[in-house]
Amino acid sequence: MASASASSQSSILKLAVSADALSPQLATLLALQRAEEPEIVVLLQEVTSRSLVRGLENGIYDMGITSATTSTDQALNTRPLWGDELALAVPLRSPLLAHAEVSLDALLHYPLVRWCLRACETLSQQVDALFRSEEQSAQETTSFELMAVFVAAGYGVGIAPRSRILQARGWGVAMRPLANGPYLIRTQLLQSSRRSAPAVERFAERAAKVTATEAA
Repeated sequence: MASASASSQSSILKLAVSADALSPQLATLLALQRAEEPEIVVLLQEVTSRSLVRGLENGIYDMGITSATTSTDQALNTRPLWGDELALAVPLRSPLLAHAEVSLDALLHYPLVRWCLRACETLSQQVDALFRSEEQSAQETTSFELMAVFVAAGYGVGIAPRSRILQARGWGVAMRPLANGPYLIRTQLLQSSRRSAPAVERFAERAAKVTATEAA
């Protein structure tokens, strides 16, 4: 639906998604929505987490999907969705590939490029503490693609969701688990606390179905 207060006859559902929530599970959800309710047009827009929350509060979007660390207020309802874990992205010829899993201390020997690390507070704090005491600092990127380019080119190693790293092997990037993990991250579905239109609720039910399938 165009908004939570729109007529149930509306054929548009406005969905905002943050970059850290783009995933195969989202593609599965959208495919399921299209198969079961093709008359509803889903207008998908990638936005920052802050813009997503503001847009939901102002009625610009019907729903939002983002990482579970996004701060919300009482004006929004949240539903947990599928999960992932943060892992290490390394070049295909990296010596780190000799290890089944990589310790955080080993990262001090390599420039570190990180993306989406804020989605896991525990790991973020450990990395910050580790690099704060060293001259070397961790570089933040605004996109997974930029992180993958740096890693594939040999400029460092990266931290990102495991599923995204596995998809980037064609870029020249391999995945290794982080020691003392897993460092879990979770995606969430956000809605206004105002009464939602039936199409919005049906979309939320499909999201729950995809989540249950992933967990099975």
